[in-house]
Amino acid sequence: MLGIPLISDYIHKVVKPQVVADRVDFLNYYATSLLLALVALAISAKQYFGSPIQCWVPMEFRGGWENYAEDYCFIQNSYYIPFTEQIPDELHERRDQISYYRWVPIVLALQALMFFAPNYFWNIFYKETAIQPQGIVKEAKKCSTLCGHSRDTEIRNLAEYIGDTVSVFNSPKSFRLGFARSGRNATMLYLLTKLFYVINIIGQIYMLDHFFGGSYIQWGFQTLKDVIYGKEWMESSIFPRVIMCDFQVRRLGNVQRHTVQCVIMMNMINEKFYLFLLFWFIFIGICTLINFVYYLFLMCLSRARERLVLWNINKHEWQLSGFHSGDMKRFVEDFLRPDGVLLLKFISEHVDARISRDIVNELIRIYAKQQNLSTENDSKQTLNESSDEKALLTNGKMNKYGNFGKNIKSFYSSKGGLPIPSQISCSPLYGTGYESAPALEDFVDGTLPIGQRARARIMQSQDQSTDNFCGSPGSQLRQNTPTEV
Repeated sequence: MLGIPLISDYIHKVVKPQVVADRVDFLNYYATSLLLALVALAISAKQYFGSPIQCWVPMEFRGGWENYAEDYCFIQNSYYIPFTEQIPDELHERRDQISYYRWVPIVLALQALMFFAPNYFWNIFYKETAIQPQGIVKEAKKCSTLCGHSRDTEIRNLAEYIGDTVSVFNSPKSFRLGFARSGRNATMLYLLTKLFYVINIIGQIYMLDHFFGGSYIQWGFQTLKDVIYGKEWMESSIFPRVIMCDFQVRRLGNVQRHTVQCVIMMNMINEKFYLFLLFWFIFIGICTLINFVYYLFLMCLSRARERLVLWNINKHEWQLSGFHSGDMKRFVEDFLRPDGVLLLKFISEHVDARISRDIVNELIRIYAKQQNLSTENDSKQTLNESSDEKALLTNGKMNKYGNFGKNIKSFYSSKGGLPIPSQISCSPLYGTGYESAPALEDFVDGTLPIGQRARARIMQSQDQSTDNFCGSPGSQLRQNTPTEV
């Protein structure tokens, strides 16, 4: 990108755009941090490997005396006095000390790290969530390069994988597990990252104002006003180009005090850069704050998430599927959840709005199909429960088994722990176990399509539960944690 050896490679490998962030995040962690790092590198090269200061010394200074005076004035505090004023005779009156310019490269480097820190926090912890947004966004990008039947197939597979990922966890067994699989943890983590960006930019503006003596913000607006009205750019006390420096020299047992006048050329560059940086920070701060408030309302208000999904669906297909407003609310709250909406935002941001709409429409068809199957299964289960209870009452075995007959409904119902025996005998899965289910961990490289992975995971879970009830040996149930694509 910059054509500089090693530095360009480092930028491409470490400081690179992320697929799980939006444009405002990009301005913070990439554009601003890279700008600060490059300026810090340029200023440090001038200060530590060039001539940061040059002093006008008396004629009697010979040889290394001039170099000594320049080095001393650079590392020690100096002061600024306008040419319209006289140099005070008293030393304590020379109190306008200027020492910040030595710390400019270090402060800029720390600022660059602070802008990158929220993104580093997000990249570490989002991989621990139940969803895998980076892999899903990459698969969506692959779909955008396809066309025709292959494109429709890949979108269908991706929608099945998203639906399986965001809606498979319904009954947390502990608080920690429930939080990790609640469908909200990635959203909460992303909102926390946005909050870190807001705190960072506000803190950096305050830090710069304190770094320059408490008048940095006022100086910036006053200088901008002078530039707009065409006034001459005056030298300021914050970024003086000509400074005064006092130092002492021992000569034959006597201590002699000298006052020299020095020029700091870098302050001319610092002045322009920090004027730009002030208003850049204000612009970034406003954008980041608005972006944080937008995501806060979007992810915390269910109505806002519903409207976002409605903008991405085909209303004709929605009506054909028999959806109503209540169904849409349940689809967003119980099926997609906030993490699913966040995934759709990432896809729309980094891939294409059309791909996002196609995935949402496919998710609606999947949800409608699941709801219809769930209704049919509940009806069959209710009929089977009634027939089993009547058989037990007819045979007169209620007294023999005590309260077992009274509690059989709760034991074998949909709320109980086991399916009804009549259901197992007539189940299409009975006796047809998935004997060679592929291990999902073997296909991290993407050789097995997402849709087949999702179907294999679901069939394997169903077959294992059926085999365990019937007493047949079964393979260990694999964990339903989605792998990275």
